[in-house]
Amino acid sequence: MQIIIQFCLVVLLGTVVNSWPSGAPESVCNTLTPKHGESQARGAESSPYNLVQSHQDYVARDRIKVTLSAPQGQSFRGLIVQAYDPHTGAAIGKFEAGKGLKAIDSCAAVTHTDRRGKRSATLVWTAPESGRGGNVAFRGTAVQSFSDFYTNLHSSVNPNI
Repeated sequence: MQIIIQFCLVVLLGTVVNSWPSGAPESVCNTLTPKHGESQARGAESSPYNLVQSHQDYVARDRIKVTLSAPQGQSFRGLIVQAYDPHTGAAIGKFEAGKGLKAIDSCAAVTHTDRRGKRSATLVWTAPESGRGGNVAFRGTAVQSFSDFYTNLHSSVNPNI
């Protein structure tokens, strides 16, 4: 009987806790918010993390560097960052996959592929292949731990990154 109860608890907990150690699923593209059980997001105003982009203007096929970084002595375990047009709010362009990163092309986003602690992540965004160009901004979420994550992060521009 005890084995049956333990099995049921494991199954129930597995359905309630929806963590993604291998990166955010496409289903979070609209909110950029993890579904970590009952955990509540913290806002950008209390975030220790910085999201910085190298440029805000682009022309077709430009590449823009974006960095998510932690302060000295801290790290983050997960991320999802999305590129968007600051005038319309629409997701634009795509990210390049890289070491520890996978692109979610359907919503112009990138996420982590492992939950190891990271001091920073360098992301590369590629502008759409056609069109006149325009402006791009980045928004995202940084996950410090399963129950501590910061949403609504918005990028600043620093051409020196």
